[in-house]
Amino acid sequence: MQKYLPFTDDLQIALQRCQSRFRAAVLICLFLALCALGTAGWHIFKARDSVLAESAAELQLKEAGIQKHLSAWSSSVETFATDLARQSLVQLAVSSYAAMDNAGREAVNTPGGTGYDEDRALFAYLKDMFATFASSHAIEEGLLVMADGDVLLGEARTAAFSRAWKGLLAKVIAGKSFVWGAFHSEHGRVFVNVAVPIFPAVEGEHAGPIGALIMALPLGRQFRELLTPPPDHRGIRKLALMQLDARENGTARITVQKQGETAFHLRESVQAEVRAPAVRVLQEDTERLWSEDHQNYYTMYFPGLEEADISLCAMVPQGVIDQNIQSRRYVTVVWLCVAVAFLAMVLVVASLLRDRYVRTLVNRRIAEQKAILDSINASIQDGMVLLDKNGHIIYMNEHFFTAAGHARWVNLHLAETLERHQADQILACMQEVLVKGQEASLEMDYVTEEGATRLYRVTIYPGQESEGLSSRVSLGCVVFFRDITEFRKKAKESQQRVQKILEVFSIIVESVDAGLRGHTEKIMAIIEMLAPLLHFSREEHETLRIAARLFQVGKLFVPRHLLNKRGRLTPEEYAQVSRAPGAAYELLYSLNFGLPVAETVYEMGERMDGRGPRGMRGEEILFTARVLAAVNAFCSMVSPRSYRTALTVEEALQQLRADAGFDAEVVEALCAIPVKDFQTILCRCTGKGDCYQNAMALWEQKEHTEHTEEADTSPEK
Repeated sequence: MQKYLPFTDDLQIALQRCQSRFRAAVLICLFLALCALGTAGWHIFKARDSVLAESAAELQLKEAGIQKHLSAWSSSVETFATDLARQSLVQLAVSSYAAMDNAGREAVNTPGGTGYDEDRALFAYLKDMFATFASSHAIEEGLLVMADGDVLLGEARTAAFSRAWKGLLAKVIAGKSFVWGAFHSEHGRVFVNVAVPIFPAVEGEHAGPIGALIMALPLGRQFRELLTPPPDHRGIRKLALMQLDARENGTARITVQKQGETAFHLRESVQAEVRAPAVRVLQEDTERLWSEDHQNYYTMYFPGLEEADISLCAMVPQGVIDQNIQSRRYVTVVWLCVAVAFLAMVLVVASLLRDRYVRTLVNRRIAEQKAILDSINASIQDGMVLLDKNGHIIYMNEHFFTAAGHARWVNLHLAETLERHQADQILACMQEVLVKGQEASLEMDYVTEEGATRLYRVTIYPGQESEGLSSRVSLGCVVFFRDITEFRKKAKESQQRVQKILEVFSIIVESVDAGLRGHTEKIMAIIEMLAPLLHFSREEHETLRIAARLFQVGKLFVPRHLLNKRGRLTPEEYAQVSRAPGAAYELLYSLNFGLPVAETVYEMGERMDGRGPRGMRGEEILFTARVLAAVNAFCSMVSPRSYRTALTVEEALQQLRADAGFDAEVVEALCAIPVKDFQTILCRCTGKGDCYQNAMALWEQKEHTEHTEEADTSPEK
């Protein structure tokens, strides 16, 4: 047994507990402050890496727009070169030249020679056309070259083009398609080498190329758009193309970027070994490639043209990155200050709450002691007995059965003052109280000397040792006996009144619809048969009993002629009938049964598969609503209606099983009830099957009355 603590000791323990909690709160705040300080330091240390990672992620958002410009420029260059190479005059001239022998080619290329006059005139016209076309499109250099390397038209005037065209010829003849070459700069302008195959005029592309058109194309308007940063650049100041070109003396790294509004700038460096830059990595160029106007740039490369080994580079000034890094550090410091200030405020509030708790603790303890004394004074009107652990009575007050109006100390066993079975019941409950250390109660009947039977509630509390008792006495429990006969009688009368009211409601509901005669009794009888099968709790059972009587109460708010109408309802009439569930819910909710009766009635229309009016499914629907929905559907199926005959019990159960909208557990419980029991219920509740005839008679009588009233009120009368 727990030893009783004086009031002052109990208060001291509570104060010590309060101080311990306050110290724990202080330690937690200090720990959180250290964590915030460490986190802030880590964020400041990692600010550079975080900003670079975020900048890389932001630049990747621009990849689609950049790729769009790059694809447009690439497609325009390829289309331009291919259209020129596929002109009939070019294919005809190259095909004719390819068919000549060496003597014929020499004669054609010799001015003023004899023979081949028509071919010489054709090539002369082609030369003039090519020169005019090259001049109009700012083509610096261009060659019409045969597959064997013989130059049909044009010349290479620069070292860069002279070095590159033979390699382009080999690639275009081997690949039979458009190929890219390297960037190069001449006279302050930037060009890109391209080559396109020329096929015979007759066989077309099915035959191998007989020559190639190789050109040095200037970078134009579309290329300027490609190297122009997007409006929402997020730090991008410049864009550039980087290309790796294999040379005899190493690998050339060629970079092209926009310079001003119209010009381009090219840089070229040849090294023994140059590795391609990592794609999608923002980094500071260690070679200071993008260092201009005393400004260093961070670079990030995107995938470009694989066939030309071109990568697209976005450049962000180092100052922008450094500013973002500094801003992140400032923000981290601000958040650290806010966190520390918040923790300090928490400590101040905790201190104030502690002081307030200490001030109110004494008052609360005094109030608790006063409440205990008031409770003792109130319960002193009940019979009270002190029992030791063996069931012997130590003390009884004057209200106990055998005290004869005088409180006294006795040494009797409880079985000597009560009936044996009553004493055993109390002692068994007392042993449970002593084991758990918690109070318990039970009810028992007691026959007075006058022969009247009274109902008592027996409440047993675990006892506490006290210095006032003898050391040989071991206090077990304190038992109070309260007479609840009148209370229980009034409760029973109240319950009977409620049942009468429910029966009246049921009769009123069934009176508005002739097809509902006996419907409520059938549902209630089947619910009672389902109770042991589905193991209803007391609350569920009582909810179903009430809801079974009242779930049709919404029909009171629907015009009676719509309830008994034989034909199909119009949309307006169906809308009036659909208001019944809502009206029933509002009425039942206002009655406040203390049970989910209104919710059960309102959710009856929901289905397990979610096809109900509110889309509820499965366990979302109340269990009582699922039970009542299945029972109501069954009773409706086995009852006759004006538009159909009643189904048999077997047919109704089969339809319930086939319908996924009903709870399978409830349906299986219905199937477990013998068919003869259902038939007994139906005969008892419907007058041995004459419900259909009675209903039909009521409907026919109603229709006859309506026709008579219409005839009486017609203008012809």
